[in-house]
Amino acid sequence: MTDWARSADFQRSLVACRYFFGTRGEALADALGGLPLQPAAADALRGLSHSERAERAKALAAELGRLSTALDERGLWR
Repeated sequence: MTDWARSADFQRSLVACRYFFGTRGEALADALGGLPLQPAAADALRGLSHSERAERAKALAAELGRLSTALDERGLWR
């Protein structure tokens, strides 16, 4: 795995996108190939695995908001 895969921002984004596209539970982090989750990514995983749907929705909204802001700042939308 490359260094960027170890960053908390990348891991959080990956977990959120995988959730958005239908992956659930611990499988959300499978694409990291066994890399340990950064604390922020582990928090996102916990939020997206919460038993309450409303809490999962809040966690997903927060992560997708961070991702869209990061993409906008880098000019990837233009």
